[in-house]
Amino acid sequence: MNRPVMASRRPLERGEFSWVSLLLLLLAVSAIYLGYVWFPVWMAHLEVKRATRDLMNQAVHQHDDAILVTSLCDKLRRIEDRAAPAPGEAPVPVPVADLTPDDITWERDAEAKPPMLHVAFQYTRQVYYPFLDRTQEVTLGFEHTQDIAVPNWGNQR
Repeated sequence: MNRPVMASRRPLERGEFSWVSLLLLLLAVSAIYLGYVWFPVWMAHLEVKRATRDLMNQAVHQHDDAILVTSLCDKLRRIEDRAAPAPGEAPVPVPVADLTPDDITWERDAEAKPPMLHVAFQYTRQVYYPFLDRTQEVTLGFEHTQDIAVPNWGNQR
């Protein structure tokens, strides 16, 4: 006697959705969301680092550290503004890296061979998570030591 042949279904045939597919979709959506939230923060911090290293390079020829630190504070204030709520008023733009010269460690060691400059600071900024309507306070920092000797490029013609 012949038995009727039933069509067997193979698991995960083309077009089916599994828990692995759901997990991968959730991971992709989470990565896109976090990138959307954190990419501007990282780019602003990258600009803070670039501006600081630029002024550290200027320290090779500019020996007045007070001028350099004041200039660094001004540059950092102009990098990015965020809207800070004011009581009973419209949000006010506030610099993300609002530092004063007292907040920055600027140490020049002219006696070392080669002369060295150490710069360090930290700043706190708010990170806003849309859709969740949450704000997180994050502390970002910069610390770098570099050689500030005048380069010798050989004989000048």
